[in-house]
Amino acid sequence: MQTTFALVELYKANDQTSQMKRLRSSVMDIKAFLQCKKLRRSHRLETKEKSESTVRMELGSLGHFSVLPLELKFLILRYLTIDDLSILTITSKAMRNLIEGYRVLMPLFPRDLLQRLHFSKNIQILPDHEQKCYLDTFHRLGLLTKRSTCLYPTRDRLKFVNEILTKMMCNNAYCDNFSQCLSLTCFGKFLHTVIAGWDDSECQRTYDAISHHTFILKKVRLVMNSKPGTHMQIENHIRTFFRKVVLDHCQSVVDRAFWLGRILKPWPMVHQARFLFMLYGPEYNGEIQWFEFCKNTPVSPEQSAKYFGELANALQILHGNRQEWTEDDIISVLDELTSSPDEWQAENVAHMLILCGDVITSKMLMSKAINGRTTELAIMTTSFCVVCVKNSFSLSYVLGMIKNIIGAMDKPKDRLQYFNSLMDMFRELILDIHEFSDQEDGHENDMFFMVTALSEFTKKLVILAFKNMLTT
Repeated sequence: MQTTFALVELYKANDQTSQMKRLRSSVMDIKAFLQCKKLRRSHRLETKEKSESTVRMELGSLGHFSVLPLELKFLILRYLTIDDLSILTITSKAMRNLIEGYRVLMPLFPRDLLQRLHFSKNIQILPDHEQKCYLDTFHRLGLLTKRSTCLYPTRDRLKFVNEILTKMMCNNAYCDNFSQCLSLTCFGKFLHTVIAGWDDSECQRTYDAISHHTFILKKVRLVMNSKPGTHMQIENHIRTFFRKVVLDHCQSVVDRAFWLGRILKPWPMVHQARFLFMLYGPEYNGEIQWFEFCKNTPVSPEQSAKYFGELANALQILHGNRQEWTEDDIISVLDELTSSPDEWQAENVAHMLILCGDVITSKMLMSKAINGRTTELAIMTTSFCVVCVKNSFSLSYVLGMIKNIIGAMDKPKDRLQYFNSLMDMFRELILDIHEFSDQEDGHENDMFFMVTALSEFTKKLVILAFKNMLTT
């Protein structure tokens, strides 16, 4: 009986043990299916972990944005506009560094965008509103680059500018016409946005860096040592490069005077005049018309302004920059300009001087009067009369000019010789037109303008000579 009782007790104990195991296994199964069940934690430990995580977040330079990996940060920045990125660069140094890294690693200039800027036979000329959109885009890109590289030295900033220029040069793409290509115009907008506010020494370094990077001065040297028109394509490339990259985006007269000084000053006076004509002289189908002013004259005030307006404006800008250009320099450049590559027609010289303004014209004529160049003064005076008649200007301008010429002459003999040469010049010009003109050439108008000019000029002189008798 004792043995039987012991077996029963042992059986009950084993049964209780198996029930406990089944209970424990069922609890584990519940935990497996209820993973979100909150574990029992100490309130003190939870508070400590929250404070530590908050401290770690505050230590980041960009706050919560610092926790994200760099790839995710760049992915977020990709959804921002250029204006947004530009504004973010001025919020903090850490954000500027992040955006600068994004700008360097991510291409801000898509390849298809650069290809659309170049002109080819398969691509039509973009309308004005699309060109303006491209220029605005590159202005914003320049502003972003300016702000993101503001702490860099000038040398490093110019390296990036040269990299952009390398991508946008026309020789890196199939470009059929430099003058109609928009790529250099966009780069000029980008460049002037980046260097806005730089001092003169930094701008000088910019010009030197770009010139050295593109080898443009080597091409200029080749053109200057050759006859005008020998290298027409290179001349057009030089004109397009300097105008679209350097000159056309100047916002003020002071800036244009500075950049013209950088371009012209390193060359001798003869080459300065030739370079100036290459930049602003008349151009047709990509060819600079070197001999246009030696053969033809404008037929209307509009054509005169088109031919001589940019040249005259450039001379006025140089004349206003007294730090680098003296009046003698301007007169020398103008003298070389009107005799290159051959002597201009006297009427074209008169058109040019009228557009240059009274100050430059007076200095030019007084210089000739002081040096005793009476014949040239007579030719120019008759040409002024013809231009005034053609353009319906008052001859009072010519009379005021004559007074300045006479005032610059010390000897009465020179003054008398000047008046005699003036009337003789009218006679010779009228006889030449009558003798060498053909009715089929259409020179009847020239004869009419010359005779009318002589008549009107004589009337003015008569009024001055007999003013007292005519008014009483």
